[in-house]
Amino acid sequence: MNKKMVATLAAAMVLGIAGTSFAATNPFTDVPAKHWSYDAVTKLAKAGIVDGYGDGTFRGDKTISRYEMAQIVAKALAHSDRATAQQKASIDKLSVEFAEELEGLNVRVTKLEKNSSTIKVSGEARLKFEDTDKTDSGFNLRSRINLDGAINDEWSYYGRLQAENNLKGEGDTKVTMDNAFVKGPILGTTATIGRFDYFLNNGLMIDSTLNGVNVEVGNVVKANLFYGKDNNNDVFGLEDDVHLTVAGVGLDYAASKATSLNGGYYQFENKDDSSYFDTDGDKRKIWEAGFKTQLTNNFSLTGSYGKSDANTGDTAYYGEIGYKGADQAEVGSYGAWVNYRHLEANAAPYTTFDGPYAFDSQADGGKGYEIGLSYTPILNTVLTVKYADLKATTDGSSSDKTKYYLAQAEFFF
Repeated sequence: MNKKMVATLAAAMVLGIAGTSFAATNPFTDVPAKHWSYDAVTKLAKAGIVDGYGDGTFRGDKTISRYEMAQIVAKALAHSDRATAQQKASIDKLSVEFAEELEGLNVRVTKLEKNSSTIKVSGEARLKFEDTDKTDSGFNLRSRINLDGAINDEWSYYGRLQAENNLKGEGDTKVTMDNAFVKGPILGTTATIGRFDYFLNNGLMIDSTLNGVNVEVGNVVKANLFYGKDNNNDVFGLEDDVHLTVAGVGLDYAASKATSLNGGYYQFENKDDSSYFDTDGDKRKIWEAGFKTQLTNNFSLTGSYGKSDANTGDTAYYGEIGYKGADQAEVGSYGAWVNYRHLEANAAPYTTFDGPYAFDSQADGGKGYEIGLSYTPILNTVLTVKYADLKATTDGSSSDKTKYYLAQAEFFF
């Protein structure tokens, strides 16, 4: 993680208040290089809660003192009125960590006590209605409670409790500990251990949850190496209560400020059934490559291509043009997009797209276009509508088109 921008801003703040008294014990002790506060401040800076970072990039590994970090936290507190619920939770956590230094700066932290809990709670709720002209409609509510806590200066814990309610009154409510993991440095890498989301590259092939371990390495080229069992039991559309073992690597390279390149190689296996993939062998191997580039301030272009080693239906690809984007913290912001996608039946284990397949069946595959619009009418609320027009890719499937509709509202608190 680059600390130079944090150090630059902190130095400027120190010069501006040189006469301030100190109440903290040894406020000039350096904040350790791997301390979670660097990442927290970085995210606040990129969101515009803390300004003065120039182009928003990081270079180098310079550490700063607790006093200098407190200057940045003080500025974040001053701008907390424009922060989202999640960002406010991060500011609160920083305020607890640097309470003594803030007191020395005569910054009053309201509703916080020095010895208050380091666990921060935030949440989100999503109402989603989706329908096709070939299947029954669905209407559900997904609620999430996020628990974010510091174990020590380097290791942290994250948990996410999730409840899914079918608002049509069909089926039972499902409540799970959707995420639960610890994260911290090991031998120069960053390790994540437990149950966590794994969203690879642009999400064409994988957007799922893994029970296992992920190790992040690299700087210019970042690599995420992971191993474990997929938490979903319908990978590849096979709803047979089997949790496949997964191993792989995802790669990301920032080619420029505007463009990133990505790729990956993944392997899925049923350890209990060597013939699970029929004539395709005991493992399903997948690779993909993609990119994302900011064409102008308002327009972006994203694309990915992937293949599996299945005998048939082994290819997936998509391209998308996006315009602006809805930001939950910016009332009146909006975004729009259009994409074309082609997903064959045996290519993608768990794609990120809503309504990706014709007849709502992965066995039929799906190809066609999607258009969508998102809008932030009030703070911490995002509305989204989508429409997709799809045809099957599998030989022998019906040639009829499937029309997919989605409307959803997301609330963050």
